[in-house]
Parts: sequence; structure tokens; C-alpha cells
Amino acid sequence: MYKVCLLFLLVLVLFVTPLFAQEPAQPYRIELELDIYKTNAELITAPDSSLLLFTKTDGSWTSAPTFEFTRYNYQLKPTWKQKVELPALSRYMTHYTDLPHTYIAIQGKDQHDFQFLKFHLQSGKVTKHAFRIESIDSVYVFKVIDNNYFLVSRSDKDGTPILLHLNEKTGETRPLPAVYGSESTFSDILVHQPEKQVSVVMSESNGRMSRLQTKLFDTQGNLIDNYFILPQPDKRPLAAEITPGDTTTRLLLGTYASRSQRYAAGFFSMPMAEGTDNARYYSFQDLKNFFKYLKPNREERLRKREAGRISSGKESGLQYRVLLHDVYPTENGYILSGEVYFAESGGGNLGRIYSTTGTSGTKKLYHRTQAIALGFDYNGALLWDNSFPLKEVQSNELRPTVEVVANRHGKVVIAYPIKSNEIYYQYMDQDKYIEEETKFEIQPATDGAKITSTSLSGILSWYGLNFVAYGWHNVKAPGSDSRTVFYINRVSF
Repeated sequence: MYKVCLLFLLVLVLFVTPLFAQEPAQPYRIELELDIYKTNAELITAPDSSLLLFTKTDGSWTSAPTFEFTRYNYQLKPTWKQKVELPALSRYMTHYTDLPHTYIAIQGKDQHDFQFLKFHLQSGKVTKHAFRIESIDSVYVFKVIDNNYFLVSRSDKDGTPILLHLNEKTGETRPLPAVYGSESTFSDILVHQPEKQVSVVMSESNGRMSRLQTKLFDTQGNLIDNYFILPQPDKRPLAAEITPGDTTTRLLLGTYASRSQRYAAGFFSMPMAEGTDNARYYSFQDLKNFFKYLKPNREERLRKREAGRISSGKESGLQYRVLLHDVYPTENGYILSGEVYFAESGGGNLGRIYSTTGTSGTKKLYHRTQAIALGFDYNGALLWDNSFPLKEVQSNELRPTVEVVANRHGKVVIAYPIKSNEIYYQYMDQDKYIEEETKFEIQPATDGAKITSTSLSGILSWYGLNFVAYGWHNVKAPGSDSRTVFYINRVSF
């Protein structure tokens, strides 16, 4: 009996230990005495395990606001602090990091005035470059290579997204050749530093047909090549992300539609330079865990109904839209992640939409049903898929609402704040699906202290399998009055 009990205990320990090992740690936290009513704070993560905190603190009737940047290391200790002189009405737009620098786009009082701040993350040295760009009124996303900026921006004339090239040294700005339709948008823009190239993926549609186009530029914005992914009779590309590598090894990973281009039917992979001849298609039916957000009986009925429609030659009855995230390289290939959603009022785009906030300006309500992750090898063959059901996740703009971290070994963690002080997450080990709901609470810095309220909370992907949680806490420590602080917590898996 003793041996049986011992064996049972050993099995229990072996089974439970991996689950506990996945629980996140919160080894470091800082609490900053900032005024929530006078301070705007933006937190920027960098892959070198550092953070950059940008604060704009309102002044008084006689003093201008102050703009300050502080760099923190992985232990959340400050390494340098810089005050930067900017016009009073300046506001943060977006950023881009290419080590050892982080670039920050700032818009001035006039919507055509832009400044790009270039920080050396180790030394804190900052340089400013001011430009007036009459053709645009917003910058959604930008990339930098050899002091040349590639801007996905909004046209000041008709609000459509346009691509600009900006030379930092000369100040020259020019539009880059592309086709912009009312239903076209950018899927991805990626810098290939070793090759000194920039890839831009566009999703183009005239309302009836769609195609993908990948444009390849050199650092000066000169067009090197064009690659078109044309629709097949029952395989119509919708949106795609591009992988790193040279032109012979780059892949497009994205979504496709079967007949109706309003909804995705599955995922595809294809060599960028070879097009559809060597494409691989994986319908939602082919995926092991795509329907796990449903109850088992409902999943079984859906699969049977869909298989019957396909076998009888009917169009798929599935109505899913997928918002793709960036591609993560691994030791064996790539990980593609995204969010499955539906729009409450109908319509909605199948790729990334850009507006003044980097997202769609159309005021619809977008509901997320799940987050997904797929592993591909270097040839584009699907290795595994997994999913994470999302609860009460919705937004008025089409933008990412979950954060994803992944390591070189293919481990994935997806997380998002849901309410109060809680963070929901799912640890993915390839296709091993976890049914249990997993969440944790952000912890205060002092033992015995209590967090009585949370405001403007968020979580960001950091480095490795680390996130950073941030926001405003009202904290009550034993024997002291409550206080409101801006908190930053490192969350490690």
C-alpha cells in the first residue's frame, strides 16, 4: 500500500509541477509618484530587455508642459533620464526600435508638423529631426533603415493610407509607387537589414476580387521588384505577413477566402517569389484547435455540418475574420498569431486598418472570439496550431487587443487585461490545448499593501517570455494613507 501511495504521489507531482512552472512570476515592480490628472504616460518596450517611459506633464498658466524620457533595465532600475524640448501641444504617435536606437514619431500643434526623436538606448543621446509634410495628417507606422524612413501614413486629401519615403539627411519626402483603392490596405511592412531592403505587403480589393502585392524597395525607396499573389477560383488571398530572410527564402503567411471575400476560410503559406504554384492552404477544418472556443458538442456539430457543405460542393458556412499579428522567428521556422473577430454592425476589414490611432476610424464594435497561433517550418508546412478563447474582449477600433510573446523554441504566451487588476493568459506548448482558465493579479511592491483601484491598465510584449504590465494603481499600505501611483510590473513566464 505504501508503494502504491508513493507511486501515486510521484505521478501527481510529475503531472502538477509543469502546470505550476507555467505560473508567471512578478520579480520586479516600480511605483512612480506621478499625478494622474496632469501626466500622460507612454511605455515602450525594446528587445534588449529595456523599457522607455515617455511622460508629458502639464504645466500651469505660466509654464509649458515638460516632456521626459526615462530608460529602465530588466530589473526596472532607471539607467538614464532625458528632458526633451518639444512644442507644447506635441503628442506621441508611434515608435520603432532598431537596436541600438528607438525612434519616436511626434506630431506637433499643426497636423502637418512632425518630429522624429532618435534615442541611443545605451547612452541616452537623443537627436531630433523636424519635418513638415503637407500631404499627410497622421503617421500610423514607420520603419527606419540607414537613416531612411518608410512611413505608412494617412493622406490629407482623402484619408486613404499612403506610403512615403523620407530621407533624414536631405528632408526630402516622396510617395512610393503603389495602388491605393478604397478597399485596399497595408498588411505588413518589414525591414530586411542584412539585405538593405524593405518589404511592403498590400491587400488590394475592388469589392469583388482581391489580390496580394509585395513591393520590395532599397533603402532609398527605389522599387526593386513587385510580387503579385493572384486569386485562384476558390482560394482568394486576403491578408498576409512576411517572414525575414532573403528573397529566395521569404514566405507569405496569411489568410484566404474560398468564394466570398468577406470571410476567411483558412490560412495559407507560400514562397514570396514563387507565388501560388507552391502555396499551401489549411482550412479552419484542417486545424486541430481552431474551434476549441466552442463547447465540445457544438464543435462536433459545426465540423460535421461544414464537412457536409464542402463535400456537396457548397460554399463554406463559416464566417470568420482574422486580424493578423507580426511573425515570430523560431529555431524551426515561424509562428503566426492573430485574433478572430466579428463586427457587430457588419462589414469590417480582414487585414490591418490604419487611422490616426493606428487603427480603423470607423466606429463599429469588434468582438473577439479567440486568439490563435500557428507554427510553420521554413518551407511553409504547418507544424501545429493552437487557440485561446477570449472573454469580453471588444473594441470600437480594429486593433490588436492581446499581447503575444514567443521564444526561439516555439513556446508562446498570449495575455490580455480583462477587468480590474486581473490579467488572463494562456501558455501554449505547440498544439497542447489547455482548457483551464488561467489568470493572475498584478501584485503591489510592499507586502501587506492592497491595491484598491486600477485605472488605464495595460500589458505589453517585452523580450523572451516576458511581459510588462503598467497603469495607475491606488495603493494602501499598512499604517499609511492610500496613494495613486503609476506602476510598472515585469511579468515572467
